[in-house]
Amino acid sequence: MPQLISSAPGRPVGRALCTRLLVGLVGCLPLASAPAGAAYKLVAPPASGDPIRVHHYELDNGLQVFLSENREEPRFYAEIVIRAGGKHDPAVSTGIAHYLEHMLFKGTDRIGTVDFAAEKIHLDRIAALYEEHSAATDPARREEIYSHINAESQLAAPYSIPNEIAHAYEAMGEHHLNAHTSMEETVYKVSLPSNRLEQWARIESERFRRPVFRLFQTELETVYEEKNRSMDNKHRLIREAVQRRLYKVHPYGQQTILGSVEHLKNPSLRRMYEFFERYYVPNNMAIIISGDIDIPGTIELIDAHFSGWEPAKLPKPEKWKEKSLTGVERVEVSYPGEEYVLLAFRTVSNHHRDAEALTIIDMILDNRVAGLINLNLQQQVRDAGSYPIQSNDYGAQYLWGIPKQDQTLEEVETLLLAQLEIIKSGDFEDWIIPAIVTDFKKHYKSRFERNTGRVELLRDAFLAFEKWREALGEVERMEKLRKKEIVKAAIKYFDGDYVAGYRRDGQQDLAAIEKPAIDPIAIDPGRKSSFMARTMAMEVEEIEPSYIVPGRDFRTGTIASGVRLYYSSNPVNDLFSLSIAIDLGLLADNRLAVARELLDKSGTSTLDGEKMKKEWYRLGTDFSISNGDHRTTISLSGLDENFATSL
Repeated sequence: MPQLISSAPGRPVGRALCTRLLVGLVGCLPLASAPAGAAYKLVAPPASGDPIRVHHYELDNGLQVFLSENREEPRFYAEIVIRAGGKHDPAVSTGIAHYLEHMLFKGTDRIGTVDFAAEKIHLDRIAALYEEHSAATDPARREEIYSHINAESQLAAPYSIPNEIAHAYEAMGEHHLNAHTSMEETVYKVSLPSNRLEQWARIESERFRRPVFRLFQTELETVYEEKNRSMDNKHRLIREAVQRRLYKVHPYGQQTILGSVEHLKNPSLRRMYEFFERYYVPNNMAIIISGDIDIPGTIELIDAHFSGWEPAKLPKPEKWKEKSLTGVERVEVSYPGEEYVLLAFRTVSNHHRDAEALTIIDMILDNRVAGLINLNLQQQVRDAGSYPIQSNDYGAQYLWGIPKQDQTLEEVETLLLAQLEIIKSGDFEDWIIPAIVTDFKKHYKSRFERNTGRVELLRDAFLAFEKWREALGEVERMEKLRKKEIVKAAIKYFDGDYVAGYRRDGQQDLAAIEKPAIDPIAIDPGRKSSFMARTMAMEVEEIEPSYIVPGRDFRTGTIASGVRLYYSSNPVNDLFSLSIAIDLGLLADNRLAVARELLDKSGTSTLDGEKMKKEWYRLGTDFSISNGDHRTTISLSGLDENFATSL
């Protein structure tokens, strides 16, 4: 089936531009305009008050580009984000988005192969055989087809180079090379030294230009193993059962990201290429980079390498209409060991005006320290908590609990529901809402300190179809919320209609996928494609180390005899971090480990344990003690404005 591979869009890598020359020249160009002939525009300059000064560009082909400069280390972190995930899978072929994520590491007609023309003969035959295998119903015929797939895979192997993209990035010094698929998105990510930016652009623009799904057969084994592990995962088991009741129409409940067993047994390369053609187009994608970059030079580089991607008309977004829940709907699963309760209330999407109020409600329930569940149920159940999920179409609030010995699941459910009633009645302390906003603000700011945190926040905004300026206003919107609005939202969304899932101790009926009989394939991993050899041979400017200089980068002082203070300013935001290191560890006294565990229950001479937790939370301060073999460390972190009080 030659058309399967040759029909992938021919997206040439940019125009004939001298990237090196462009990067050297763009520094003198004004940010608000693009150079003559450039195929991009500045959509939004940094917003007033934006702590990470995001520049939002758009290429002429619709590709969105978000750039943030961070000079704290000579690296950059990049994500390529596609608005296509599990909910976009065809109902007849679930798991396609996730499978495609795996195959995008296999290369193109220029990466991952030493002779594509020769390899393609066998790849086309393999693709045709998989379509036959998918349509066949007779077990003997399916087995016969699979033997032919095995044979063709052996013939294709001499031309293949496994994991060439990963090996190239490893040689460059990558961190965080990975990808993930969720319901709304698929994301490809990597962190590299800052002098590797052009090589990254060259590889990534080629990677999505014309992917070739070679070594498909061996990847089946990986995906099957993921599915088998997920079906034998006690948390996934109960969560998916509850989701099916919560969303009776929407893919959020009716499809899983890994796909159904039946669909995974019948993979289709044709459908995978169709999914790629439909959604992996620049007007449905974003490049997000934070790090040690020159923004004008970076957008020129991206323009040079990615503007040749061809846009396409996107499918009309599907709409799924769910009926309201009526009363309590119950579902049970069995799994050996620990029992568990999961309650799910349907709420609203991340676009809704009540989204921030629902976030506050979740934090009143469970903020790890001073939430109603954290304090009220600490001694009443073995463990409990809550979490929200607000997606593009619907949202939900989940409450969970693990019973103590001889406690019933029904009793745990009653205790969890009682915490919601406290919020609905407004019977919670007034200080908790501003404390939650302080806590949220602190964690929000802490994400700006890391390239990964910055990119993840920008990714979330892009996937929610939200402008970065609007996303930046989330904390401000939370600050404006009052107690009566929180109570009103609680009454509105937690009215007694919910799904209750029980995981009981019992034998699970596990229908694992039987892995196909795959013949071992001998491939030389030391080979390089000519494309990758040229890419790796590109000259890069060496990064000169920047040494820490006492007096410039940090200062010292003496607090008391034998107590030395080392301190420096936080160059990114108004958060502090204090560590007190004591040269006494577990090897000297193993009782320290027990003492540390008692900290959660401990107070002071004037504050009991519960009041102590409230005080820490009110300040937005994290306090902890950790033990090593030779050292014990006391740690304190939070907002600068509360440093003195915390200390």
